[in-house]
Amino acid sequence: MLQHYVFIKYQEDTSDEHIQAFKDKMLALKNTIKEIRRIEVSIDELHEERSWDVVLNMQFDSLEDLRTYQRHPDHVAVVQFNGPKVAQAGALDCHI
Repeated sequence: MLQHYVFIKYQEDTSDEHIQAFKDKMLALKNTIKEIRRIEVSIDELHEERSWDVVLNMQFDSLEDLRTYQRHPDHVAVVQFNGPKVAQAGALDCHI
């Protein structure tokens, strides 16, 4: 099982509505991309200097399934929606 984490820090002027819409769009991918085994999208509440604004916690059966998800048109559309508001992003992928 491959664990996939993505950390997102938004530009300062990003609205709460945009962040919630991103969360909703990401969660909806579970319905259209069969390779996603599990997905959680968490929004930070403390907003401290070291905080990330959003973290995605996802599981895939394999690296190949992760790559399929990353190329899927529905995922690409969500990235295009969110990308202009992202200031920083990071990822961690590991086997569990």
